[in-house]
Amino acid sequence: MARITIPDEFMDFEIDGEVVAGPVSTEYDSRGRRRARCMKATLYLKSDGTYVLHQVNESLVWHVDGGVDHVRKPEEWPASELDRHAVYCGDLPDRGREQCPPRRRGQPMPGRVIVELPQHKAFSFPDEAAVIRKVATASYADGSVSVAMSEPMRELLVEAGERIPAFATARPVVVM
Repeated sequence: MARITIPDEFMDFEIDGEVVAGPVSTEYDSRGRRRARCMKATLYLKSDGTYVLHQVNESLVWHVDGGVDHVRKPEEWPASELDRHAVYCGDLPDRGREQCPPRRRGQPMPGRVIVELPQHKAFSFPDEAAVIRKVATASYADGSVSVAMSEPMRELLVEAGERIPAFATARPVVVM
C-alpha cells in the first residue's frame, strides 16, 4: 500500500491504499469524439480493507467574464492557453440550464476567459456492496432516486471484480 495524494482547490485527499480499478472516464463518446465535459473515477482499497471512490468532473468549456454565476469553480485563464478542444459555453446546445450568450460569427477571442476548474469528490465505503450501491444509484434534490449503471461505472466494477472476487459476488439491495 502507498500514500496517494489527490490535490483539490483548497485541500488534498490522502489515501493509504492502492488502486483497485480505474481510472474510467466519460471523456470520449461512443464514436470516439472528445466531450466538452467528462467524469473520471478511480476506486482505491485502503489498508484497513475499506474503499474510497474518487470522482473528478473535468471541463473544456470556457466562458466570458461577467455573468458566469453558472460556473461552480471558475478561474480566469489566458485564452491563448486554452486546450485546442476547448468549447465556448454559448456554443453548446441548450440543455435548459444557464449559459453564456451566443457569440457572433467572427467576434474576436477575448484575451482572458473563465474556465471551469476540476471538481473533485471522494467517498468512503465500508465494503463492496456499499461501493456498488453508490455507483448505481443517483439521488436528486427533490428526494427521488434512480438506479442505473453507466458504462464507465460498469467498467469500474468489472475491473474491481477481477482483482477482488467479493465485487463479483456482492448483491446489494436498493430499497426504493
